Amino acid sequence: MEVFKGRDIIGVIHELGILITLLGILMFIPTVIGWYYREPVWYFLYPSLLITLTGILVYRFTEPVNIELKHAMIISPLAWLLASIIGAIPFYLGIPYFSYLDGVFESMSAWTTTGFTLVKDVENLPCTLQFWRSLEQWIGGIGVLVMVISILSKTGISTYYRAEAREEKILPSTVNTVRKIWEIYILYTLIGVSLLYLAGLPIWDAINLSMCGISTGGMSIKNSSFPYNNLAKVVMISIMILGGIISFAVHHRILTGRWMEDIQGKVGLTIVLIASIVVMLSSGIDFIDALFTVVSAITSTGYSTVSIASLSDLSLFIILLLMMIGGSTGTTTGGIKLIRLIVILKSLYYHIQRALLPPNVLICKRIGKSPLSQDLVIDASVIGFAYLIHYCITTIFLISLGYLPFKSLFEGVSLVANIGLSLNVVNHSMHPLGKILGIFMMWAGRLEFIPVYVLLLYLFRKLIKR
Repeated sequence: MEVFKGRDIIGVIHELGILITLLGILMFIPTVIGWYYREPVWYFLYPSLLITLTGILVYRFTEPVNIELKHAMIISPLAWLLASIIGAIPFYLGIPYFSYLDGVFESMSAWTTTGFTLVKDVENLPCTLQFWRSLEQWIGGIGVLVMVISILSKTGISTYYRAEAREEKILPSTVNTVRKIWEIYILYTLIGVSLLYLAGLPIWDAINLSMCGISTGGMSIKNSSFPYNNLAKVVMISIMILGGIISFAVHHRILTGRWMEDIQGKVGLTIVLIASIVVMLSSGIDFIDALFTVVSAITSTGYSTVSIASLSDLSLFIILLLMMIGGSTGTTTGGIKLIRLIVILKSLYYHIQRALLPPNVLICKRIGKSPLSQDLVIDASVIGFAYLIHYCITTIFLISLGYLPFKSLFEGVSLVANIGLSLNVVNHSMHPLGKILGIFMMWAGRLEFIPVYVLLLYLFRKLIKR
């Protein structure tokens, strides 16, 4: 990072100026909701005007730079952090008992589609704030994909994302790929709203829950998360699968009348079926509720139809493993990802095979129809190991704050993997250090660590030089 000079910093600030302007415009949208429901809008309107003006000035008085990998690795974590800091303002101003730290936690949880909330009574939140949480999740869910494709594609390099296949384009053009992803995303959101409404939900509930479901965010406008009928549960299960297990590349193929073999989808749906049966039998709950809980866990959505704490120890352990793994690449989900698990297990299989076969035998290493390269194995192992390390660090930290070991592990995994399922460790009365830790882990986990630590290393070196 020594080659990161003054002009590079100005270029990064220029790109962030665009983001600040967009955030200001987005913050104006809830004022329309407020005017419709006759609610106060000042804590959206005034910040929106100030932030938009600030973004325009930053963009106007800075110069662009040719985006390289070093710029992308700084812009991406700063973008998420800045969005959470700015997005916290309405929560801080609009919720009387919220500190600014609480607002940043709530906003980070929404932008990273984690789904944890510090709000004591979600149902009594103003509609403006309910919609702002949903909008942050909806934009944040697709934001990682769009950011990686649009920013990292400018560098021509996607080294740290190769294991997740995030650099794979749906169409040859980056602009067309981003547009197509947005089209699919909006289409599925509208289908979700329509089906939830037809299933008996009020239109306000259908809009918010569909936005938070397809983004695998999981913030609800109900205190009991998802207290609806079985038909609505089936609809939401489908929405979560579309958002977290089936990649956008596969969606595009299906919607254009072509089929694409997806090893992640096959493995993911098989795991879901088996885990749902085990959870149903071990906890004595309906199959629909077991399926809902399992899909919510593996897709990192975080909705629940049952009390998670009331499930059997075996069910909790299975849910914990699913949370650690996460869903498919090229989706809005969090966690290690199915493809990385498949890559690591395939590599283990080939290592065992190599030990059993004569040295001169050539082994054709493949994953599905694609070759299994050494770089792919290394990338999958590095990111997978990074997740495990952060699961452990978060768990140990929460234990040190006085929480029980298993609850700390469960909550730690839920934070790092951006899940949101909880055993009631994360709440408004949580220790401030726990909230700070949670903010960092949600941020780092959403960006899969590398960009965050590149930024921190750069800042540390600058501090040492000074």
